[in-house]
Amino acid sequence: MVLRRASAPSIRERPEDFLVEELTLFEPSGDGDHLALLIQKRGLDHQRMVRRVAKAFGVSQSAVGWAGMKDRHAVTLQWITIKCKDDRSAAIDADDLRVVRATRHARGLRLGQLTGNRFIIRIRQLDPTAAPRLMQRLTALARSGLPNRFMSQRFGYRGANQLLGGRLLRKDWSGALRCWLGTEGPEWPEAETPRRAQFNRGEFNAAASAWPVSWKAERQALRQLAEGGSPDQVLAEVPRSMKRLWTDAFQSAIFNDVLDRRAAEGTIASLADGDVSWSHERLLSEIDAAGPSEVPTGPLWGRRMRRAAGGVDHAEVQALRAAGLSLDMIGAPGMPRGNRRPLLVPVGAPRCESGFDDHGGYVEVGFELGKGSYATAVVDALIRPDAT
Repeated sequence: MVLRRASAPSIRERPEDFLVEELTLFEPSGDGDHLALLIQKRGLDHQRMVRRVAKAFGVSQSAVGWAGMKDRHAVTLQWITIKCKDDRSAAIDADDLRVVRATRHARGLRLGQLTGNRFIIRIRQLDPTAAPRLMQRLTALARSGLPNRFMSQRFGYRGANQLLGGRLLRKDWSGALRCWLGTEGPEWPEAETPRRAQFNRGEFNAAASAWPVSWKAERQALRQLAEGGSPDQVLAEVPRSMKRLWTDAFQSAIFNDVLDRRAAEGTIASLADGDVSWSHERLLSEIDAAGPSEVPTGPLWGRRMRRAAGGVDHAEVQALRAAGLSLDMIGAPGMPRGNRRPLLVPVGAPRCESGFDDHGGYVEVGFELGKGSYATAVVDALIRPDAT
């Protein structure tokens, strides 16, 4: 069934169209060395939020704890903690950041200390009368489970992160620089063409000056090259967090390849001989979902990843080799640890309605997902022409 529409549906036309509420078992004790804040942010990225909070309380960024990073182009609600003696939570209040609740707690929040997220998303440029059909699709997803695909956010600016990660893991230092700073890889905004061409010509100082001041890593890398630094030396100085984004994206691209192959074969929901399984039993109760409780997993390749067996392992190794890496390379010291990721995830509390507001008509969908899964994957499954 294809939904009729005059133009492509859109989300995030404004932050209020994309609401995210963190689902967590975290409950502050009311006493302790950490200030716990329930914050609402609007159109504000995670790193900038952390910097502002740290500056307001006069602490280092490492003193700020959180369970998960939330979308920038959204209105989000989540807990954070700050190791400090100051209780002046109003110090961070602004149009794009507001404290909803403040109390004390004994320990700081840690990454991953959450169940998942609740989403309310308004889809624009879509006939509101499509709501019943989208509800049918959403209900079907809740029954079958959502293919746990990594979406475009994972692959970063230009969608080049997986290419950078692959070249980094292959120790192709020069190739990584040509993709990052030069004219290899996916397309870039036209305004970047002159400085990327300057890199190709070896005019590193001129290229560094042409990058905006806020692009610190790019400018630093180019200055080092101008001073005679070798490609491996330059990349060694790139922030670890940035290189982690690149290698994470490379792992994710291989996972998506495996998921797509199994979806095409019709084996994404069935456990085959050799599969490593994943239990959703606890999550199903926490987000009030009804879906498959035990599902197959796909690879996030790394030196400590648990491998599948038999034909499943053979196919996953082939996907690794197709991406340009061998088992010897992925097992070497310094490689990512690796993990496994479920191919299907539950979708909880599905709902759908339509309406009109000051910005026109919309279809609004609501649902809950476990941590690490993408709301945009749900929206894509609802509105892409081949969805049924």
